[in-house]
Amino acid sequence: MEMPREQAEKLKRYFINADPFLWGVLENKNKKGRLQELKRLGFLKSYSEGSNATYSKVNQDLLVELGIEGVLEHIVVLKVTNSLAPEVLRYFRRCWEQGQTPDMKYLKERKLYRRHTFAEGKVYEGWRKPRIVGYKDPAQLFVQIDTQHEFVERWTVFAGLWFEEIELLLEVVPKIRTGS
Repeated sequence: MEMPREQAEKLKRYFINADPFLWGVLENKNKKGRLQELKRLGFLKSYSEGSNATYSKVNQDLLVELGIEGVLEHIVVLKVTNSLAPEVLRYFRRCWEQGQTPDMKYLKERKLYRRHTFAEGKVYEGWRKPRIVGYKDPAQLFVQIDTQHEFVERWTVFAGLWFEEIELLLEVVPKIRTGS
């Protein structure tokens, strides 16, 4: 992924200051699991098993190893496109461009969000399927959902970054937009 230096510097600042870590694109939601996931993806091989580096150190090491272009191409874009179908990204983009949030019914029908009920301090989905507290549904990369009242509150910071910066860098943008 090629980009002008000025844009790379801007994206690097977004990356370094991102909350949550890596904008929440990783499946694991704790540091140990995230580091293992990055190692499975082939990165941070110098980290020993059980390493407990801070997120700022991990960010620095990822930037040295991959650069911001590699972080976006090999981690962020890969995770987003594997989590969300092209038609979902097109729908989200249309909503973004119109200044509205995606419809909750749409998210539920496509299993991008599922109702969560709380019991005994744990999150459960459906019948007797325990979920890890902190797990995010795919839609929550792009939107914040009020889970108590079940409505889409607002777009995440990552959504703006994706639609206004990252997606424009991709060579596959015409494919995503046209479905080719």
